[in-house]
Amino acid sequence: MAEENLEEQKCPPCKQRIAAWMTSYSDLMALLVCFFVLLFALSTIDPGKFDLAASSFQQAFNGVLTSLPTVPIHQEVIRPRLGGDAQNKRIAADAASRLREVAARENLNEAIKVEVTESGIAIRISDRVSFESGSDRLMTHFSEILQEIARIANEMPDREVRVEGHTDNVPIRTVRFPSNWELSAARAVAVIRHLQQDGVDPSRLSAVGYAEFRPVASNATESGRRENRRIEVYIEYLEKR
Repeated sequence: MAEENLEEQKCPPCKQRIAAWMTSYSDLMALLVCFFVLLFALSTIDPGKFDLAASSFQQAFNGVLTSLPTVPIHQEVIRPRLGGDAQNKRIAADAASRLREVAARENLNEAIKVEVTESGIAIRISDRVSFESGSDRLMTHFSEILQEIARIANEMPDREVRVEGHTDNVPIRTVRFPSNWELSAARAVAVIRHLQQDGVDPSRLSAVGYAEFRPVASNATESGRRENRRIEVYIEYLEKR
């Protein structure tokens, strides 16, 4: 009986408890791992340097590691995909700056205006540097501007490029252009043909002619009519919802 009483008086085995600080420590380690994974995903990896580092590790651990795990390097790692409205707006601003530099180099600051819009960039080009009077034949300076526009458009191959032709209200009646509708549409088509020749995917291109019906200035004055005779190119940078 005495032995049974002694066994009943023994304390039950205590359960092992994890120190409270271990919970915070493990959370911290998990956050650090996520942080470094994020940095790695945003970094640009040089395959040559990576191979050199890998061979150095193999030599240092010769006999310890039979092989070094390989890390697949995909195009998405080397050049992360663009995403997010804020990032696309920054890209649009950079593209607009490049176009302004080209216009300044060609002394066309007054004839070419570039603006960053809510959906991308808008390029307004006066007809005095784009087309011969009453014609849809491109001028030399305009071709150089279109080459830069094509380069910028090709940097984002999944975005749309829209070209609009506009005229003043002075009537035109020729065999080829019975009215300003035909002239404005033909000029817009001439631009997208040039962009296609410079490598822009034609499935992304669209052209429209508005004739004199979307003026930006009064047609009552020569200066106003000069502003209304224009080509507008829109490159959409933000994805449609």
